[in-house]
Amino acid sequence: MRAQLPAMLFLLCVVPACQPPEDAIRKAVAEELNRQAGAAWISPTPVIGPYTPAVRAGRLLFVSGQIALDPETGALRDDDIETETRQVLENVGRILRASGYDSSEVVSAVVYLTDMDTYAKMNLVYGGYFLEGKYPARTAVQVAALPKGAHVEIAVVAYKQ
Repeated sequence: MRAQLPAMLFLLCVVPACQPPEDAIRKAVAEELNRQAGAAWISPTPVIGPYTPAVRAGRLLFVSGQIALDPETGALRDDDIETETRQVLENVGRILRASGYDSSEVVSAVVYLTDMDTYAKMNLVYGGYFLEGKYPARTAVQVAALPKGAHVEIAVVAYKQ
């Protein structure tokens, strides 16, 4: 079936005369993804777009980028970069726990900042979230903008032994 998926998707998406509605394409893709062994889509929190908060593939957990949305109100907690970073990491932690992981199992992180001048303050909060000496590999990049006007977004990958 997997070998047939690219051909099916080609026919579904490219042949204009017999193009099915977008829902049919999404259903075909979802059915194939659900057949994958060892993968699970985990949605313990509301989302603001067409993505899943976390996907487990074998022993790896891929957590989508999180911003500082308050889980109770949905409002962005952006009083200052420290408050925002703390909320982002709480959101990441909530997803990790719901998936059976914790911050000690995070092996990689990507931090997106809208202003690299806030890096040092973000870093102080971030450093307290992980065990000293066992920090994940990390990339930090400055971006022009983030969803909902956020100033920091963090995505992680965790590994369970």
